[in-house]
Amino acid sequence: MKWIKIAWSEVLAETIKRCCIDDIEENLPLDLNDQQAAKELQQQIDILNLRNPMPVEDLLNLDEEQEVHHQYTDEDLIQTAMKMEQVENEFVALPLTGEEQLNIIRGALKIVNERIDDCGVTMKTLRKLQTCIHEEVRKEKAEKQVQHKLEQYFQA
Repeated sequence: MKWIKIAWSEVLAETIKRCCIDDIEENLPLDLNDQQAAKELQQQIDILNLRNPMPVEDLLNLDEEQEVHHQYTDEDLIQTAMKMEQVENEFVALPLTGEEQLNIIRGALKIVNERIDDCGVTMKTLRKLQTCIHEEVRKEKAEKQVQHKLEQYFQA
């Protein structure tokens, strides 16, 4: 249910307006100039307690729906996809250090702990991964210390 609420809160009023315009035109039993009816409709919208409700004026002003927005052609879409592919091919991801990996895992653990309820399965898996990365980081640090001491010894 939590995911449904999150998803619904992300739906823009404009999207709902475009989807429901035909129903509004066919089923709206009031005169668009009737202030009392508009007030009643606004009260009904307010009862829904929406995060970002669409104003009644926008619901009732159907003229703006007649505007024609830019229509993308297949060629436009293909060019955009090709540009994105070029950008992706140019991107070179640098390897993460062990500390960076641990920071990412800490962030993931925090999110999982707050939002995922799967009886701890995900948490256990991420904790195992965190332990493995932590062990690798510890080994890397130990190797660097040994290397540094060897360099000091042979320089002296």
